[in-house]
Amino acid sequence: MRQKAARFGVTLAMAATLAVGALAAAPPASAKALGWTPYQGYKTLTACAKAGAAHLSWGWKEYECRWDSPYYMLWLRS
Repeated sequence: MRQKAARFGVTLAMAATLAVGALAAAPPASAKALGWTPYQGYKTLTACAKAGAAHLSWGWKEYECRWDSPYYMLWLRS
């Protein structure tokens, strides 16, 4: 009986982890509603900021680098 309870607890914990991970990975609806578009993930904040600055010369108005584990997501706004 203890093994079944332990397996159930592990299964429940894994399901909760997957659900939280899926919610964290989804782009916020409010950001999309405000005109932000997710572009690409970068390993470092510096690389993200360089790419964002380059996109400003391509017609984008703003950029933002947000931590989205395990990388920084570049968000662009027109």
